[in-house]
Amino acid sequence: MADEVNRQAGEGVKKGFRKRLLLPAEHGSWSWLLVPYLVGTAVAQTFNLAALLVLIGSLALFLLRQPATIWLRIRQGRGRQSDGTIVQRLVLGLGGVALLCLLGLLALGVTAIFWLALPVAGLLAVYVAAALGRQSSVRVLWMELAGAAGLALTAPAAMIAASGQMTAVAWWLWLLLALLNVLGVLYVRLRLADSHGRETDRRPMLGAHLVSVGVITAVVFTGHIPTLTILPFAALAGRALWAYPRPRPIPHIKKFGFTEVGVELACGLLLILAY
Repeated sequence: MADEVNRQAGEGVKKGFRKRLLLPAEHGSWSWLLVPYLVGTAVAQTFNLAALLVLIGSLALFLLRQPATIWLRIRQGRGRQSDGTIVQRLVLGLGGVALLCLLGLLALGVTAIFWLALPVAGLLAVYVAAALGRQSSVRVLWMELAGAAGLALTAPAAMIAASGQMTAVAWWLWLLLALLNVLGVLYVRLRLADSHGRETDRRPMLGAHLVSVGVITAVVFTGHIPTLTILPFAALAGRALWAYPRPRPIPHIKKFGFTEVGVELACGLLLILAY
């Protein structure tokens, strides 16, 4: 009986550990990936096989980052060697899924997806550089900002899947959602710093929000994006003004996480309505 209990406990620990080898530490990053995809699909008003392949391929690439980073560290002698076989299989499996999705898109004639190859390659190169650098961490601010902006590429990818071509609307949609993701990173980091009692410069967070409103308003006047796209940025700026004057510790971390997902969804819905 004792042996059975120990075996089950060991399997539970092993299962949980494998999750950490696969799932990203930043739980909110799921919404930074999926909300742009939903917005792109809704604006395109089409969901087809190509759009499904984009979703599966994007999820595979999204999950690839964690095991790939761990695998590179293990090769440098900075990780647990016993994890090497597991993460190598994860990297090969997820990379294979992403490749199959790409080949499927090409078979369907969605060659315009290569327009996104450059920003995706740049993002992957940044993470590889961070993994190889002994003084870097994948969770430093600039890495999180780059990752958040990169995840928003699912919006133009969904639109390309629907129309078969890269349009100006798709590029603008990516920029809007990338900016929303970046603002989310800055706000969350500030609130977490407040919760841990860390001194932090609050001006960059507020400045980024206010500048975003100004930039979006200016672009609206050029006619490149709809007027209602100002709304989510104005709402986030109001929230930033509330958080700026003094520390705002988070009472319940899990509730805060779900709230942030809700905010991301609400902003995405406003963009859908705007278009």
